[in-house]
Amino acid sequence: ALLGNSQRNGRPSSASVEAWLSQLDSCLAEMLAGSRGAEREAIAITRRSYPQFSEGLIWSRIVYLGLTDRKRPPYRRHEWTAEVDEILREEYGRSRACSHDAIDKILAMHPDCSRDAVVRRARALGLTKHRSVPYQVWTPALDHLLLSLQGCRPDAIAKRLGCTKASALGRLRRLGWGAEFFGDFKTKDLVRELRVSEAAVERWIRLGWLWRRKGRITEASLRWLCRNHPDGIPFEALNPEVRNWLTLSLGYQRDAPFRSTKRATA
Repeated sequence: ALLGNSQRNGRPSSASVEAWLSQLDSCLAEMLAGSRGAEREAIAITRRSYPQFSEGLIWSRIVYLGLTDRKRPPYRRHEWTAEVDEILREEYGRSRACSHDAIDKILAMHPDCSRDAVVRRARALGLTKHRSVPYQVWTPALDHLLLSLQGCRPDAIAKRLGCTKASALGRLRRLGWGAEFFGDFKTKDLVRELRVSEAAVERWIRLGWLWRRKGRITEASLRWLCRNHPDGIPFEALNPEVRNWLTLSLGYQRDAPFRSTKRATA
């Protein structure tokens, strides 16, 4: 009976704790006496009569008065409309992007709603897809095996480890590795190791003697260059480690009798 309407000019005004009405304390105590879990209803009733008081302010007053043993404020209940449910059924779960778009569309219609509330509604409608494959658990031993596969392609690594390619790539990023893990090269890598100019490397690429994959020069095309056009590499100017690498790993033949004019392939 003590609750009354305090709206002015038909609009609720914002109020701070200093404007709190002392008589509301007894109303809250009466509503929550012996009613465990009634906090949400008490907040809703108070808000309907005193909309200038926010849910957070009412909840903080309930905690201050010792009327609850809850650690967190109760979740807000939303009245889900058929329109909202239809948006979720048509768009949610088709892909991650579609799910995000559906949530954004609903939040634009109901700005007082939260993303978590929409996700819970989608789960209640049975629209949340469960993973058929459990998440990969990365142990130190598995990390060691992953790093031992340096130079292999992502598909081969995923097959060897029995995980998805996305999982392997994500783990490599967390371990500080990028595209260089898979054995290909940046232009500056070849400029530094082969002691040639960047213009020379770009010329080999234009001629098709080197080939890029995802922005990096492939090791297979560098091997092709070493075997078919070794004269472009200043072999004698290189340090011993690089010379051994070229001859033993990439098949460099300084005086190879055959020179192919075909383009390199990956």
